[in-house]
Amino acid sequence: MTPARPAAAGHVDHARLARVVDRCSDGWRVDYEAVRRSSDLAAYRREVAAADPAALEPHERTAFWLNAHNATLLALVAERMPVATVLEVDGLFDRIRCHVGRRDMTLAEMARRAGAGTRLAWAALSGAAVGSPPLRTYDGRALPHELVANARRFLADEQRGARREGARVRVSPVLLWSAGVAAPLPGVPAALTRTLTAARPGRLLPALRPLLPPALAGARRLGFLPYDWSVNGG
Repeated sequence: MTPARPAAAGHVDHARLARVVDRCSDGWRVDYEAVRRSSDLAAYRREVAAADPAALEPHERTAFWLNAHNATLLALVAERMPVATVLEVDGLFDRIRCHVGRRDMTLAEMARRAGAGTRLAWAALSGAAVGSPPLRTYDGRALPHELVANARRFLADEQRGARREGARVRVSPVLLWSAGVAAPLPGVPAALTRTLTAARPGRLLPALRPLLPPALAGARRLGFLPYDWSVNGG
């Protein structure tokens, strides 16, 4: 096995992950057998293990954590297939540790670092589930545009993202789970923000309106869709 080379300061090349995503996914569905066989994914994981996120510029660092999270999740699920739902994998998000950024981390820890860099992390972090946002690779140089584009693609999907039901719009619960980041309340801890948002979902509307399809952007009431935890394989 060729040893991984540390990434140059200020940049991590995500081209290998981009090839994996292009070859193994349409964004919504993933061919996990192709993922399992991918030498590009194995090499990319060695590269992100050796990289130093602290040496990256802010957008590059956020892209690093988004991509590292999604690449790690792809590999962990592929190794455990067949499973019907990611909930069958004990400790997948909060106990299994992988070497990323020169330390051992859980997926939850990677997600928190990604969320520290953008309020749109909810639109970029895969859950390896049918209800997840579309899978793509992020480039720090174009990150704001890519995040907005993926959020809009997600919310345009009526089954997963957002749809009108009578007088209200129902959106993915990933917005509720990330409410402390996506629509923070000044001085209020993220956990409490999620509780307040569950009681009054309309708090999310100002942050969501620029991302919703035009037909939904005028909504005054908000609710949440069910989340499909089935593995997004196929």
